[in-house]
Amino acid sequence: MKRLTYLLLALAMPLLATAQKSTANDVLSQFLWKIDEQTLSSDFVLTVTENTNAPISYSGKIQMRGEKFRLSMLSNEGAYDGKTYYLYSEETDELTLTTPTHAELLEANPILFSRALQRQSAVKFSPTGKDAKHYVIELIPNNVEAGVMKFVIKLQKSTLLPVEVTVKEHDSTTVIRFKNAKFDAEKPAFVITPKPGTFVNDLR
Repeated sequence: MKRLTYLLLALAMPLLATAQKSTANDVLSQFLWKIDEQTLSSDFVLTVTENTNAPISYSGKIQMRGEKFRLSMLSNEGAYDGKTYYLYSEETDELTLTTPTHAELLEANPILFSRALQRQSAVKFSPTGKDAKHYVIELIPNNVEAGVMKFVIKLQKSTLLPVEVTVKEHDSTTVIRFKNAKFDAEKPAFVITPKPGTFVNDLR
């Protein structure tokens, strides 16, 4: 029995060593892979602070899978199906269709920053905010062309669900706090179908 125990421990040691050596980049890659394979759905609160102005907060909902997403905030709803970006304004009952640039997609969905920045940033665990339940990962771009100074994402260790994203720019900070986040197998269409009478502005 002792011999079997020692054998199992010997087999397990390399796996334990690999787990202990997981880098921040490894964890971030696992999170991005999970978003590619499953749909992330969550409520969120977005808070923007610019210079010395008081913070402004907005609440909304998001679904995303890979680079596709659908989100609603205030009286607007946006969706990206991998080719077309749909933006619906409830106030004007207008649906605008465009072919977005990469920069426009990042602005519409800040979570995509982690995918874009991973290849051009130093990726590390944050020296602050450590706790037993969460990973806190910092992405610091190697050049100013990235458009942000720092991107920080907080993930639950057990599920890799996002808890918070912070995007620091030169004159503003955007914080997204996720509520009731979950992964599931659902594959939304990520399109917005106009209702009868809705004005469609097709700019593609």
